[in-house]
Amino acid sequence: MADKDKIPWEAPSEVPREEVVKTSQKVLAMPQIKTKVREDIFRIKALEFNWDIGTMVYEPEDTSKIPTGPDGKKVGIFLLHGGMGDYKSLDPLARMISGRFGFKVASMTFPGRLYLLDPSRDWPADTLNPDDSARTPLWTKEIRITRDQYEVVRDVSQRNFYGTIISLRAEEGTEFYDRMAAWPAAFEEAMKETCRRNFQEDHYSIYVHGHSTGGPFAMIATQRIANKQTLA
Repeated sequence: MADKDKIPWEAPSEVPREEVVKTSQKVLAMPQIKTKVREDIFRIKALEFNWDIGTMVYEPEDTSKIPTGPDGKKVGIFLLHGGMGDYKSLDPLARMISGRFGFKVASMTFPGRLYLLDPSRDWPADTLNPDDSARTPLWTKEIRITRDQYEVVRDVSQRNFYGTIISLRAEEGTEFYDRMAAWPAAFEEAMKETCRRNFQEDHYSIYVHGHSTGGPFAMIATQRIANKQTLA
């Protein structure tokens, strides 16, 4: 058949549940590849601020098992979580991708979102405290955002749908205010540095996936990283 006669592949509009279950069972029946998992915390500088970035890296113990793509380079997967999480929320997915398919995976946490002060990385207490102070980003291990740097705003305009929406309004002239303005630049540099550290351009092609809120940032990554392959 001539190339012009080939029908291009298109994703189906829907997949029956039975087919989803069948595919899941097929993947879970694949041999388990021994993987090594490590946390990588590193510091970057963006717009004259330091930022501590938290990632988890997953790869086969035998790196020769990492498959290659059509371009002959090894396959790397760059993951971003959703708006409410950190790298822990994608840990099951990352372990499956590396442990069943053999890909190397780097899962990055949004700047400020990882709790750097406890090995569990679990945030203490609640997001809003009885004294009306709130949980604030932890952009480095040293930096603390104090109560005088923000106002707690309660929005009841859409209460029938969302209840009371609680936000923090950074006070102009504070570090909180300046860092919120600088945060997009830090996010971009964090993505680039994560890929530089794990997926050398001459050896890897990077497939990018962002869950939920991570999706738009994943799209930015595909515009900033030279050896990206596709948006998953």
